[in-house]
Amino acid sequence: MKAKSWMAGVAAAAILFASVIAPAGAMAEETTAPGASQTSTTCATNGNTITVKGTDADAFKTWNGKTSSSNRTFKVAKVANYKIDNGTSGGSVHLETVAASETSILQAMQELKSNDGTPLYQSKDLQGDPMNWLANAGKDSLIRKYADNPGVIGTVLEANKVSVDNTNKTMTLTMTEPGLYVIFDATQPKKQTKDTGDTTVEYAGFNNMLVGTPLTAGCNVSSNTGTVDLTSSANAKTGSTTTNRGGFQFTKVGVENDRTGLSGAEFTVYSDKNFTQVLQDANGKNVTATSGGAGLVDFSGFKLNAGTYYLKETKVPNGYWSGSAAKLQVTMKNDNGQIKLESITDMSAPASGLLSDGGNGYVYRNIKSITQLPLTGAMGMAILGVVAVLCIGGASIIIVRARKTKRSFAA
Repeated sequence: MKAKSWMAGVAAAAILFASVIAPAGAMAEETTAPGASQTSTTCATNGNTITVKGTDADAFKTWNGKTSSSNRTFKVAKVANYKIDNGTSGGSVHLETVAASETSILQAMQELKSNDGTPLYQSKDLQGDPMNWLANAGKDSLIRKYADNPGVIGTVLEANKVSVDNTNKTMTLTMTEPGLYVIFDATQPKKQTKDTGDTTVEYAGFNNMLVGTPLTAGCNVSSNTGTVDLTSSANAKTGSTTTNRGGFQFTKVGVENDRTGLSGAEFTVYSDKNFTQVLQDANGKNVTATSGGAGLVDFSGFKLNAGTYYLKETKVPNGYWSGSAAKLQVTMKNDNGQIKLESITDMSAPASGLLSDGGNGYVYRNIKSITQLPLTGAMGMAILGVVAVLCIGGASIIIVRARKTKRSFAA
């Protein structure tokens, strides 16, 4: 399926984490933090909200066909508090791991390893606060790896604390207090499908996000607004795909004056090979068509999914043999986000030979009598076989009778 230019997912780890990461020197209270302290006149928290910005607000919702029943469900776990100091020379901020989760967070940190398998984070005694160390590490890959396995589970964020702004295409999550949070997409199922009839859009959901609530400009923190911008080309995203449903067509021909096109043949598509359940497309229309003057049987206006369907000629044109009515299997495929015809096969046993696949598409021919069956088809060859058997049988009778006559004369 074809991926859209914007796909709901997780922003690059550095972008998510940046809302709480000051330049390295801002962590001056940690003895392992490099550089000189960044200062400002005023540093403070600036609300408890985290905003996710996209280009399709529907990615933030759950879907039941064409209807959205609610917003997605999220779990949140606070992993660090902001520790802010404002003095005569300015302000500074760094992270302080939540004490209640520190043991599990430390275990998760042990999974962050160098190429030779050595844990990058050893202990608080050597490297200070674990979340502050991660901030100062400055490596997107480490932050992303931690976010995938953060050592915390989280609790469900109440539905009234998740709001979607369709106009601005944003989702806002309201936390209980400022700080750094891991946000989990707890929607079940995580993949949500919006069905418009003509198309389906599958939203794969969000990976874990590690992001903090806003800080004031005085903290000298990069991306301090607490916003995750999924529209940025720098962000890594997971899948959102759109599929355009489609139909198919073929040509109906006859014999003699109808060789180039036969009108009046009615076809119905069924969902089962026993032809008991008439198919309805995604818009609730019975899938039927009648050949026009040029013999075109046009199902292209119907909205079908990828899969196998069963086509039956439910009305044969006047003057044509009912035994030549078509019974066909139609297979539709997904071709780069567009549902298209893959194949049409004859379900007759043996095959009638009336279906052909020329350079301009499939053609099905009606005939007026069994003698007009093509000799290249299995049914036509079977008829030749029957004729051959009859001829052999007739010849045998003649030979037997000739021998009897000869013996009579001899007697």
